[in-house]
Amino acid sequence: MNEEELKTVCPWCQTEIVWDPEIGPEEECPHCYNELSDYRSIRLGADEEDADEQADEQPAAAPDDFPDWEEEDSYTDEYAEAVRNVLDTQEEAPECSACRELMLHGGTQVTAGTGYTPVIPGPVGNAFLNPGYKLNVFVCPSCFKVETFLAEEDREKLLAVLNPSKEGTDN
Repeated sequence: MNEEELKTVCPWCQTEIVWDPEIGPEEECPHCYNELSDYRSIRLGADEEDADEQADEQPAAAPDDFPDWEEEDSYTDEYAEAVRNVLDTQEEAPECSACRELMLHGGTQVTAGTGYTPVIPGPVGNAFLNPGYKLNVFVCPSCFKVETFLAEEDREKLLAVLNPSKEGTDN
């Protein structure tokens, strides 16, 4: 195997992956953990030999049988522009833990008191996360992973409980 055969690019996160020649090809991306097989993948280009073989095997297609790539590109461009516009309005945009794209703020989730019992750590003496806390919900526009983070006001409450010497001072 030459060096070029030992390299591939993840179709999900676009990270170059270099295979270990002794182990062989990776089955999943070590960065985003998505499958690297042809499952859920399409090929947009073909080698000349592959194209000749496919042309011999299949009858000629009518022009209506081909997808409208310009329309598809336009849709992708509009989506990317909409994502940029939403990100520009956000105060906070964390990175997705799966693919490292900036995430979109989808809303706030308020936890109801049912099913949640706060823990009171001995050294602190108070619960630092009380029922009714709020979570900011973020969605990745690339891989659609959803993540939640404690809302700002509940972060401040947590800091006040865990660091009581800072009470009354401006941060």
